[in-house]
Amino acid sequence: MGRENIFKKLNKTGTTFITLGIVLGIISLFMTLIFLTDGFSAPLVIFFIFLVISVLFIIYGADYKKGENSRYLKKHPGILELADSFADPVFENDFIIVSDRAIADKKNFLSIVAIDDVLAVYESIMRTNGIVTSHTVTLCAVDGRNLEINVFAKNRDAKDELVLTISHYCPNAMVGYSSETMEYVDAKRKEYKEKNSKA
Repeated sequence: MGRENIFKKLNKTGTTFITLGIVLGIISLFMTLIFLTDGFSAPLVIFFIFLVISVLFIIYGADYKKGENSRYLKKHPGILELADSFADPVFENDFIIVSDRAIADKKNFLSIVAIDDVLAVYESIMRTNGIVTSHTVTLCAVDGRNLEINVFAKNRDAKDELVLTISHYCPNAMVGYSSETMEYVDAKRKEYKEKNSKA
C-alpha cells in the first residue's frame, strides 16, 4: 500500500472524467447538429457550451491518467512520499489509515495529509429542508485543504471515536468546530502561505 494506491485512484478518476466527457460530448454534438439545422437559437448555444465542457472533461481525465506526471501530483508534491509511509500503518479502521507520517481517507486515498499538518478535526453536518444530506468528519490542513471523511448513517459512538482517534494521531489539531478553532486554523494557514510565498 502506497503510491500504487495513488496511481490507481488517479487512473480511476481519469477514466470517470473521460467517460463523462465522451457521453456528454456525444449528446451535445448530436443536439448541436439538430439545432444547427434550425439556425441560431438559445438551445444551440447551451449545447455548444456543453460540448466545450465535455472536451475539458476529457482533457482533465487524460491528465489524471498520466500518473506521476499528472498536474494533481505536481500540485501536491509530497503526496507520494506520504503514501509510501502506509507500508507500515500504525492504525487502520473502516474510515482511515494512519502511518507515522500521514493520515488518509480509506475510501479516497487521494485525501491524504501529513499528521503534523492537520490543524482541526470536527463533525460537519449539512441539512436541506431539515433533512441531513451530508455528514462528515472534516480535517483542516495547513495548506488550505479540508479533507472530509464520510460518516453518514454511522452511529454516534463510531463518529466520536473517529474524531478522538484522529485528534490522538494529529498533535497540532484542535477538536470541535468553534470560533476559536477557526481563528487558529486561519492564523496557521496565513503563516504557512506567507512562509511559502517567500520561499
